[in-house]
Amino acid sequence: MIRLIEPCEGYLASYTEAFDEYEGFHRRAGNPFSDPREGDLLAHLDDMRHARNLPKGWVGATTLWLVDDEKQRFLGQIDIRHELTESLLRYGGHIGYAIRLGEWNKGYGTLMLRLALPCAKELGITRCLITCDDDNPGSARVMEKNGFVLGDKVPNVIDGQAIVTRRYWKSL
Repeated sequence: MIRLIEPCEGYLASYTEAFDEYEGFHRRAGNPFSDPREGDLLAHLDDMRHARNLPKGWVGATTLWLVDDEKQRFLGQIDIRHELTESLLRYGGHIGYAIRLGEWNKGYGTLMLRLALPCAKELGITRCLITCDDDNPGSARVMEKNGFVLGDKVPNVIDGQAIVTRRYWKSL
């Protein structure tokens, strides 16, 4: 069964494998997963969920993992930010997601977002924002398949690089 779960020890080894898959894969944003070898990842994610010990400017976020129980395999991660800062309003939005590199183009991003939307609603998000780079049609399709509508495109500078950001909205 493929489902969303709270991060747990039982899938940590598979998560680590997913982190390692990105080694040597070059993309502007780097590895989308946190290095599980640097500190206690599960404690960090719990702190994020409860908005404890956050770095300045960060907001609380609920992280969920998409897993395949049959294969005992971590497939992806989705983060639901509990509120928006001015920065997240321009780039990032309420939800960020990443699929394990070896599992791209199998529909898991679309499924994961669909499964996470009820959680976002439970967190009190009524108008949900998700963003992606203008040159990321795969992510745009994931949002559109889940009923998100392109609101606009805004210029941003991320890590010193000028990019155009698509901002998609959906009422929950």
